[in-house]
Order: sequence, then C-alpha cells, then structure tokens
Amino acid sequence: MRSIHADLLAAQNAATNTPYIYLLFTSADGGTTYNYSSDQAGRRILSIDHQEEAYNDYASIILRNDDRTVPNLKGYWTDIGYGYICAGDTARYSQTARIWVKHQQEISAQGKRVVLLELEGMWAKAREMPVRVGSPPLYTESYSTDTVYGIIEILVETELGWTLSALAEDDSIINTYKPQFEVNTQPFESHGGLMYRLICMTKSYLRAKASTTFEVKYPQTTDAVDITYYSDSAPYFYEYMERKNVMIPNHIYVFSNEGEDGLYTDIITGEASDATEIAAYDDIIKIVVAPSITTQADTDNRAAALLARTEMEVMAARMYAPHDCQVELYDKIKVYDNR
Repeated sequence: MRSIHADLLAAQNAATNTPYIYLLFTSADGGTTYNYSSDQAGRRILSIDHQEEAYNDYASIILRNDDRTVPNLKGYWTDIGYGYICAGDTARYSQTARIWVKHQQEISAQGKRVVLLELEGMWAKAREMPVRVGSPPLYTESYSTDTVYGIIEILVETELGWTLSALAEDDSIINTYKPQFEVNTQPFESHGGLMYRLICMTKSYLRAKASTTFEVKYPQTTDAVDITYYSDSAPYFYEYMERKNVMIPNHIYVFSNEGEDGLYTDIITGEASDATEIAAYDDIIKIVVAPSITTQADTDNRAAALLARTEMEVMAARMYAPHDCQVELYDKIKVYDNR
C-alpha cells in the first residue's frame, strides 16, 4: 500500500470531505510545467478516467478550455495525485505511476471548448522502445550468469534510465534462477516485451509507481490483509461482487532441455496442476516448451509459476468504493458486510 499522511487518511475517512487532484504536466526536457490541479484558478479538470492494470496503465483527461489557453501538451508527463483538502486547508495527495500525453484533441461543442488528453503509462512506453544491447545492427545479446531480477534491473535502470526498487519480496525464483536468455534473436524486441517475458518466468509481478519506478511484488494467498472495507463504517464500500470461475488451464506441462543438437534426447518434464479445479470441471492442459532450461528444479519451478499466474490473473471480484489514496495493484483487501 501507499504510505499517506495521517491528515490525508483522516480526511478521506471523514463523513464529509473535499477531494483534491494534483495535476502538473512537465515537458520532456523538464523545463516547462503547467499546473492544472483542482485548486488552481479556472478549475479546468472536468473528468479523469484513469485505469491501472497489471501490464498497462492509461488515462483520458478532459480539461476546460473556454479561454483557449491550454497549450500543446503532446509528450508531457504527469504523476497524477489523488487526495483531499486536509486540516488547515492543506492539500494532501498520493501520486500514481507516471503517464505521458500521447494524443490531444481540441473539441468544441455547443459553445463549450474542451481539451481531451489521452495518456499512456510506463509499460506502454517501455513497449515502444527497442532494446539496443550488444552491437549494431542486430543488437543481439545472450545472458546466462544474471538472475531474472538482474536482467530486469539492466533493462529498467541501465537501458531505460528508470528505477527498480530493491528486492523486498522474493518468490525464490526471481533472484535465484539464471536463464539462458537471448535478446533480439528475432529483431527487434522492446523493453516492455522483454520485461514481460522475464517476469512470466516467476511468480512475481512488476508494479509501476510514481517517478518512473518499478517494484517487484509477490502476491500470495497467505499475505496479511492490507485494508478492510465495511458496509456501515469507514472505510466504506458501495458494492462488492464475488466471481467464481472455472480455471483454464488447470494443468501445466513444461518440457525442457533440448540439448546441443536440439533433439530433446534427454528431455526434462515439469508438471503443476490444481486437483480441485480438475475435479470440478475437466483436465485442461497447457503445454509449454522451454528449451533452454536444463534442470529438473527449474523446470518444476516454471510449471509452478505458470499455474500461479493463471490462478492470480483471473478476475475473482469487483468492488466499488470511495477513492482510497492508499490502495495499489496487488494489495490484499477484505470486504466486510454486516447487514
């Protein structure tokens, strides 16, 4: 969860409060800024539709522009901050992961003029940027002595110039397993594509944060509850829906160790399955070939990681609640309805 000021927590749980949005746009070179926060003269913000997903984040922002002074913001970035006006009329907020203006529309409708900004976040930008390790023109590279975390660190910090937080949650794979990892064998791959390929070797996820920072999260069913929402007291929820799904696939086979001749003469088989899901529906198999893995332990780990991702990435519930400045992707919440 995001750490927020005590005054902000009190304000968002109060019976009445005044929302606040921090919206500062900064140019690519950092030399120009435009502040359209909710306390600025003109109150330009009409709406914000902001989506944060596992491998993507994006937003649509509509600004009032009757005076036609909103400039060309193409390429500008912002770390939107959501919060409330607190004691002493102090605006406090919690910032979200960085997003960039990719498209800008000038719209006139019935005497009103607005600007529609379409923004995309760090995963999208990482997918736009081709990896240029190794030597031109092919930029191929082979890693064999770095862990998954180590290669992600190279991509995020050395290549993109962003920040990867120190590893705090270790799934016993991400900072142990050293893959035989080839880059740009089919030119050209992107940073985002490689980061996705690497993180899918593990049971972990990458969470985008403000100031172009990624951190590793390893969500588990045994994790402590981060926050509880209630039907009759703060923090409130409006509606909660729980969804029970047939898990597909529910049985993973991984075949590895192709050998120097590529003929799999000494094949290694890894397997992971969910017996409860199989019994409830059917044995739905997914077959994965991982030619560069050469040990039984790593093959078993790959199968377990793929099954864990299948379990984690199915939509299990949906909740509507007042905006909470603390909550982030992969936090564990509890909903309590005593009515």
